[in-house]
Amino acid sequence: WDEENQEAISGALKQLNEFEKKHSKPYDAKLKKSQEDLQNRLDCLRKQADGFDDRGPVIDVVVWHDGDVWRVAVDTQGLEDKKDSGKLADFVPLTNYRIERKFGIFSKLDACSFVANVYDDGNLVSIVTDCSPHATHVAGIAAAFHPEEPVLNGVAPGAQLISCRIGDTRLGSMETGTGLVRALIAAVEHKCDLINMSYGEPALLPDYGRFIDIVNEVVDKHRIIFISSAGNNGPALNTVGAPGGTSSSIIGIGAYVSPAMAAGAHCVVQPPSEGMEYTWSSRGPTADGDLGVSISAPGGAVAPVPTWTLQSRMLMNGTSMSSPSACGGVALLVSAMKAEGIPVSPYTVRKAIENTASSISDAPEEKLTTGHGLLQVDRAYEYARQAKKLPLVSYRISISQVGKSIPKLRGIYLRGSNSCQQTSEWTVQLNPKFHDDASNLEQLVPFEECLQLHSTDSSVINIPEYILLTNNGRSFNIVVNPVNISSGLHYYEVYGMDCRAPWRGPIFRVPITIIKPIALSGEPPVLSLSKLYFKSGHIERRFINVPIGASWAEVTMRTSAFDTPRRFFLDTVQMCPLKRPIKWESVVTFSSPSIKNFSFPVEGGLTLELSIAQFWSSGNASHEPTCVDFEIVFHGIFIDQKVIALDGSESPMRIVARSLLASERLVPVATLNKIKIPYRPVDSNFCPLPTSRDRLPSGKQIIALTLTYKFKLEDGAEVKPHLPLLNNRIYDNKFESQFYRISDSNKCVYSSGDVYPSYVKLPKGEYTLQLYIRHENVQILEKLKQLVLFIERKLEKKDCIQLSFYSEPDGPIIGNAAFKSSVLVPGYVPFECSLPS
Repeated sequence: WDEENQEAISGALKQLNEFEKKHSKPYDAKLKKSQEDLQNRLDCLRKQADGFDDRGPVIDVVVWHDGDVWRVAVDTQGLEDKKDSGKLADFVPLTNYRIERKFGIFSKLDACSFVANVYDDGNLVSIVTDCSPHATHVAGIAAAFHPEEPVLNGVAPGAQLISCRIGDTRLGSMETGTGLVRALIAAVEHKCDLINMSYGEPALLPDYGRFIDIVNEVVDKHRIIFISSAGNNGPALNTVGAPGGTSSSIIGIGAYVSPAMAAGAHCVVQPPSEGMEYTWSSRGPTADGDLGVSISAPGGAVAPVPTWTLQSRMLMNGTSMSSPSACGGVALLVSAMKAEGIPVSPYTVRKAIENTASSISDAPEEKLTTGHGLLQVDRAYEYARQAKKLPLVSYRISISQVGKSIPKLRGIYLRGSNSCQQTSEWTVQLNPKFHDDASNLEQLVPFEECLQLHSTDSSVINIPEYILLTNNGRSFNIVVNPVNISSGLHYYEVYGMDCRAPWRGPIFRVPITIIKPIALSGEPPVLSLSKLYFKSGHIERRFINVPIGASWAEVTMRTSAFDTPRRFFLDTVQMCPLKRPIKWESVVTFSSPSIKNFSFPVEGGLTLELSIAQFWSSGNASHEPTCVDFEIVFHGIFIDQKVIALDGSESPMRIVARSLLASERLVPVATLNKIKIPYRPVDSNFCPLPTSRDRLPSGKQIIALTLTYKFKLEDGAEVKPHLPLLNNRIYDNKFESQFYRISDSNKCVYSSGDVYPSYVKLPKGEYTLQLYIRHENVQILEKLKQLVLFIERKLEKKDCIQLSFYSEPDGPIIGNAAFKSSVLVPGYVPFECSLPS
């Protein structure tokens, strides 16, 4: 396009120059109009060059029914600028990939393969390709098959795969609720044995949401084993992502690196002497006390990638890689169990791999990092053979604190000074869970197990000795006494053993995590850590009771006594009810001994975990440890209003600021740079989705609610839609989708978005926003017919208003008492100032 447009500009300029040369002084009206026309033509071409937005190639697609199946022909010749563009005779027609498994290539230039699927009686054709090498790499780890060169094989070579696209190209490959649910439907439809999902993110609530509800049905009713990545947000605790690390029905996988992997895949000069978890691998526990990481598997690999990358293999690492490694291992186990006639169940397979995993560390708290250990396929197979005739049952635990009406938990998690100052008692409800098709008479009624209870530390944990478990479940109490334990992290377990078959190992486990923080003193409060020595992969954790009134912390980190450059991860995490973990992180490299400073926000009154970790491969070639001196200082200015909204009235906004910790200098600055306007739908429409890909495994048809909003911009602006009820939630949301699309009066689409809406620059005009929400229950969707949408608009720099502060309420009117700065002293009357609307 650029070449042709530039040629057109040159031609227009040439015509204008020739005209002006021939008619130096055009007095005639017709000549003047001709000159204006030539000038306007040149201006128009230049203008469209400045504002042209390349939306990608235009490809003609023809779809027809050949009497048996739908066929698709794609004009790929046009992508190579061939003169016979549009001639489809050379293109081999495709049909739905699952039928013939045929694919096409867009062009030799991009080397990008694609497949086709036809839906809705030929009215919808889907051209499917990938937006990153991630999925191909993951699939290759699990099941690549090279019979002529076995060294390139995946863990389970030749395993049959179906690929379910959950990432949306319009969202930069972000997963959508629609994609996730359709993938589960496809897995059940094709009778898959296992699901691998190398996707995820933090969640507001663990083990909760629409996707999790359907996952439970897929696992419990259809017996599909679900394996997923735990996340790449370590090394701090409480960083496991959803759904892999937060859901009971999914086996969450951490990322492990062995010395051989470090040497071979990562080309480390001197690999570590022992295997370890990657520094960035996410850690447990979950917010409700569950372990988070089930097992670990190799988290890096040189594996296949798509042809459009112009290479055949590449190195990637992440829990996205450890998950298919574990999934491939479990595929081997399932294959062997089928060959031996051993009943395959997600319940028994999970028990087999967890109870036979090889421990990576002897420290009890390391279970929060590595789970039960490294997957051992051979041991798991022997376990499954021995357990062949045992009931196919899962042991579900639900925990509540005696005397408190709190939500049911999956573990005991004491975090903070208040919870560690006294003994607490907890009721554990233990329920056996059979598959939905289990026989009442043959399986449920005869079920009975005598379990002996154990705790890993009887000085802190007190429990009864035995329980008799039947199908109706049983409860018992646990008494936890953390009063005399030292500050820091402590991990314990209560577990039950089958008295008649102790070889089974723990039948169930109750994870117990206790974090006892240290309290700080001084004005301002300070924590100093001197002479901490780090080697590759070493992590130091400190847990601090953040003083009430603190709002930010300042950190000084000094390194010394090392030769080669050192890379460090600094992470802080605070937990707050019904919020995602409050996390701050920084990755810093010290090329030589030096000092670095950081600052980050904190919440007063909440326990803070501070993690300092030397990256797993940093400093491997040196025998000198890194010496670190660390200091963290807490500061705080308390403002009575965290969010200030100006409603346009004449009265000033009153703000109270005070310091509770130490003297702080207050220099307030405020800029009005955004406007947020609420809108209600102008139209709502319910539509049952007709195709099988939108019919749940239960048989229920999914219903779509489309809400239409109208808004108008008097001038061009950057805007972002905002839905407080739905945004920022995927896995912990009870609705499948929140996809939106913004278009103008000509139906030109300007923006699409979903869970995380983003700003888009729109010119002046009238716009329509369509919001698409899905659920099986029309009564629940009915409640969203009047859902309020906010359009947040950025003001141009020239329109931003620098607001003024006054020490008197009449200051904005009288024109005096302007406030510039002040020193806030603890114990004095809080300072008040006014912000004019």
